[in-house]
Amino acid sequence: MDLVAVQPYVELADYLAEERFAAHLDRLADRVEALRRSPEAVVVFPEDIGTFLALLAAPPEVRSASTLDHAFGLIGRRAWAPLLATMARLRTRSLRRAFFHWAAPTVYGAWYRTFARIARRLDAVVVAGSALLPDNAFGYTSDRFQSRGGPVYNLSLTFGPDGRVRAVTKKRNLVPTQEDVLDLAPGTAPLPDPVPVGSLRLGTAICYDAFVRPHTDREPGFTPLVPLLAARGVDVVAQPAANPWPWEEPWVFAGPGDHRRRREQWEEESLPAAMRAEPRIRAGITAHLLARLFDVRFEGPSAIYVRDGDHVRAVAVAPRADAHPEAETVVAYTLPL
Repeated sequence: MDLVAVQPYVELADYLAEERFAAHLDRLADRVEALRRSPEAVVVFPEDIGTFLALLAAPPEVRSASTLDHAFGLIGRRAWAPLLATMARLRTRSLRRAFFHWAAPTVYGAWYRTFARIARRLDAVVVAGSALLPDNAFGYTSDRFQSRGGPVYNLSLTFGPDGRVRAVTKKRNLVPTQEDVLDLAPGTAPLPDPVPVGSLRLGTAICYDAFVRPHTDREPGFTPLVPLLAARGVDVVAQPAANPWPWEEPWVFAGPGDHRRRREQWEEESLPAAMRAEPRIRAGITAHLLARLFDVRFEGPSAIYVRDGDHVRAVAVAPRADAHPEAETVVAYTLPL
């Protein structure tokens, strides 16, 4: 079985039109096809790959914003009428929540169409990264979207080789200082059923959900998801990821005496550590997003981990982790069955 992590580098130009977004991902799908060795495959794209499709709905002036906060400010001034109507319908004072609801049909439609097509093209199970969306009143069987109202989630879709959604996963643990300031809600619904891939079963833990401990001591509700996935019979964990901190710099939440860099903290607390504690998990796929969007930077190397007896080892790692076009890559490994 082929295990594949797609590591795109994205910037504002990729989100100016659905066709540009789709064309970029098609080029990456070309690279996936060139690496295929097995008739069965799991292909994982990064967290937040669909989030910035919200720019398709935003006024054009927003594209010149210098920071994400500046962008939200411009949206509030240029699209005040539909946003006020959305706030009234939702009975919320949150501009950000209203914006995510207002943009959701555009975001979801472009995201769904792109990845349903890629899953069919690759004839593979595809974890389509994630996007910030409320619940869809129409379900997840087509590209139609109507908000049910209520919270906005960091939400991931897993497509089967036929292009149909097999699992909907909501992130449970929101990253402090990053997601908790966007007025998102943690997912609380039961975990979706594992997705069969040949003789194995796949589950998704969105980025921080795959960590074994919280980043701070102010997160009493933090829940590691890998043990829960293992208890449900998952063999392979997909980890769509988007790391907002410099990969080679000191860990921002380090306590006294902790001199680790972010990359060291990730290795010791993220998916590899979770796998070491769960003998049931046979393999893990981390797909990192590389991006420069407004003042946001995402860094990190995609990797594939496998269990070797009592040990967990990285069998394929992206050579670069920096937010640069030349760091874009696809990492693959064929897992013996």
